Amino acid sequence: MTMLANLFSLVMACLVGVGPVVLVATLQNRRDRRALALFHEAARQLPSEALRSDVALSVHCGLVSRSATVRLDLGQSASQHIWDTAAQLRRGLPTWVKLEVDGHVDGPLAVPSPVHITVETPEPETLRRAA
Repeated sequence: MTMLANLFSLVMACLVGVGPVVLVATLQNRRDRRALALFHEAARQLPSEALRSDVALSVHCGLVSRSATVRLDLGQSASQHIWDTAAQLRRGLPTWVKLEVDGHVDGPLAVPSPVHITVETPEPETLRRAA
């Protein structure tokens, strides 16, 4: 009986002591794999010329939730091509991912300071049933 009690207390100590560490490590590993997959998906949709310039791409994912944010920092690039690329990137990302774009606006809508824009996912149009 004493041997069984000792074995039970050893198992409980392992579960209580090591269990949370394993759980956190597993959640962090899952988050990092999801962030890496989103980074590769977003980078694949950007032209290579944009990635060689001063455009920066970063991905942040939640540890427990499925939420993710892709941040595209355009730096001093303000060409219309780059903003079109950001719109194309939004269409290519999953709907549960939030896209944030930081950059400068030139042309008729020019502003002196950098702009921070969150690009929302458009709502899917509902289909009507045929009569």
